[in-house]
Amino acid sequence: MRVFCIAQATIREACCLICTKKICKTCQWVMIRHGRTAAGIQRWRCVRCRTTSHRRRVDTEQRHRRLWFIRWITGTASLATIAARLGCTVRTLQRWFADGWKCIPRTPSWISPSSIVVLDGTSLVARQEVVLIARAIGNDGRIAWSFTPRETAAAWSLLLSQIPAPRFVVCDGQKGLLRAIKTYWPATIVQRCLVHVVRQSLAWITQRPQTIAGQHLRPLVGALFDIRTRRKKRKWLRRFRRWCRRWELFLNARTMHPIDRRRWWYTHKKLRRVRTLIERSLPHLFTFVRHPAVPRTSNHVEGGINAGLHELFHAHRGLSVGQKRILVAYFLLAKISKKTTRNVY
Repeated sequence: MRVFCIAQATIREACCLICTKKICKTCQWVMIRHGRTAAGIQRWRCVRCRTTSHRRRVDTEQRHRRLWFIRWITGTASLATIAARLGCTVRTLQRWFADGWKCIPRTPSWISPSSIVVLDGTSLVARQEVVLIARAIGNDGRIAWSFTPRETAAAWSLLLSQIPAPRFVVCDGQKGLLRAIKTYWPATIVQRCLVHVVRQSLAWITQRPQTIAGQHLRPLVGALFDIRTRRKKRKWLRRFRRWCRRWELFLNARTMHPIDRRRWWYTHKKLRRVRTLIERSLPHLFTFVRHPAVPRTSNHVEGGINAGLHELFHAHRGLSVGQKRILVAYFLLAKISKKTTRNVY
């Protein structure tokens, strides 16, 4: 009798494979089609025990969970909001999303060279983790990135060695970055980010300078944004050199230590810092005047990527360093598929 039942069950399974029907897990009987669920999925009913069920594709379910994980990690919606949208609990979502934290997406390969590349870095955890980002300006919108404890020349060299040398590069002028560009991209023309120079200079000059030299220098630094042509560039350079000659003795003034006469410092050291910053930036500060297609700021990375990353860090507070790396990777992969903004200069 047992042999007959086994043979009968084998026949039922064979018939189900032929007619693409389902077998009930409770009584091992044939199931027939029984309408559809509210989600539009085919429902099956057992002929014998009258129970209903539907087929579940594990690969489709895992793909949907992964898509929802990426949508959550690259957006500002909370787990509670997504759980209410999917009709489940927050703990269920946390169990679904557990696999998303296990691996980090790889950086896409950068094979063909780009004309313009913008380089910048942003901090994931203060003094612990930094992400270095390189973004191409154009229709492809390629992005490369790497994680490092500090923004050094060796860290930048590791990233630049994986990217073909472009014709132009826009950066903030960090010393390690400039050293890496000179080593790996010796023929590349550098554009120093104008915003970084002006922002740092105005911070040293202060909003209301107390000296006459500072009062004359503040509008001169602010006029950097008005330069668009070679004529304005030459005019600004003449004004800056005239200011340096006029206040040279004033900037060389020293203050002696009241007790130890061998110790001294420059009295107006912040104004000297502004002068030094501008003088060292001049070789790479006005590349955009001769080449109008080159952006004069690094806003393609500073505002287009770094600002969005910090917004996500605030929305997903409490993430570890490894989880922040995964967030950055998915966010940058989503940025690659989007077209770059044309009004960033």
